[in-house]
Amino acid sequence: SASDIETYRTCPLKYKFARVFRIPQEPTLNQRFGIVVHQVLERFHAGGGHALDELLGLLAGGWRRGGFGDSEQERQLRGKAESALRRYHARLESEPVEPVWFERSFSFRMGPHTLRGRVDRVDRLPDGGHELIDYKTGRPRSAAALHDDVQLSLYAVAAREAWGLEAAQQAYLYVLDDEKVRVPTEEIDPAWIEETVMTVAEGIQAQGFEPTPSHAACSMCDFRIACPAAEW
Repeated sequence: SASDIETYRTCPLKYKFARVFRIPQEPTLNQRFGIVVHQVLERFHAGGGHALDELLGLLAGGWRRGGFGDSEQERQLRGKAESALRRYHARLESEPVEPVWFERSFSFRMGPHTLRGRVDRVDRLPDGGHELIDYKTGRPRSAAALHDDVQLSLYAVAAREAWGLEAAQQAYLYVLDDEKVRVPTEEIDPAWIEETVMTVAEGIQAQGFEPTPSHAACSMCDFRIACPAAEW
């Protein structure tokens, strides 16, 4: 999957902890928050939802199931989620696009390897083209910063190989900031994504799990306490 590839590129030892040893990871408060928002959007669209009240009602139910309490931080997060979903709904109503698929899965072969995943949303654009959308609840990245992004590049290739769909563009929709960052398909290099996939796969098969520590990566890593190479 795209997340596996990104994890290995960030740090091969982190990949080993997570995917080979399968050490359980306790989600942080912010990670749980992101999961709930994502699940709310998935349920809203799966049920053919249209009304804002329905969307906010799903948040209320999801919030309880997510195990959130009544601390000041959790109340602030709930307020952020409600505001974000109101903006999401307004964008959905105002954009001249037609959402046609939600949580659409893919599976295709690249050389000897099978890649799997799913795209949060696929919109049909006014000119008949399609846009692949992935929801994010983190801080927005610029289009320039996404020039070596694996996920959007992989989605573009997957749409063509698995669905026979040549998407016009891919985008991250940063739900909390109501910001969509697009990457046109012509800026995506299929040869680069294939080379990246092959390099990662070869590294995993060769058990190349050497750590690549850095303060930025290690400070956010769930395995830093167990890692002999962690930089604090």
